[in-house]
Amino acid sequence: MNKTLTTLKILAVAALAVALGACNTISKETESSSIIIIQSITGTTMAGETVAYLESDVLDQDGLVRANNATANILVRLVNPGSISGPSQFNDVVLTNYRVTYELPTGPGTPGTDVPMPFDGNFSTILCQVDETTSIPFVVVLEAAKQSAPLVGLIGTSTVLERRAKIEIFGHDLTDHPVTATGYLTIRFADYQGAQPIR
Repeated sequence: MNKTLTTLKILAVAALAVALGACNTISKETESSSIIIIQSITGTTMAGETVAYLESDVLDQDGLVRANNATANILVRLVNPGSISGPSQFNDVVLTNYRVTYELPTGPGTPGTDVPMPFDGNFSTILCQVDETTSIPFVVVLEAAKQSAPLVGLIGTSTVLERRAKIEIFGHDLTDHPVTATGYLTIRFADYQGAQPIR
């Protein structure tokens, strides 16, 4: 009898452990109650003005090649804003990394041929609070891209290449549920010491 009770207790504990493990798995797979919205992505002109596109010089006047930054304006909202409980600190979002993929104005291109190679970047710890806009600068064009096709071919010419950067931003809320959003930025690549109209 005692042996039977011991066996039943062991089985009960094992079942409880399996149930708890299943609960944790379900919790991890549950979608976040927060969403990130990219309100805008801005770049700068050669004159330093903030605009809704980027003018990227493939070779600066001092002969150096430099990366280009853009700025994403991120807003965090609740998926269900009418929730009785309202937002809490657990709905805030930490942004972790991003991916930049370049496209032709008409659609996908061939990396390393008519568009630069895609790349992944990381954010330093960036906390975005619910219902607040956070401005996040990030690198959108690498130095290496300007030293490779198709951009390196622009040096010393008057050609302007217009391409589109697809920017995917990744993060998680404070319960570790993933969130992501996608935005776009038009980039005009040229050797701006003698650029002509876009073709």
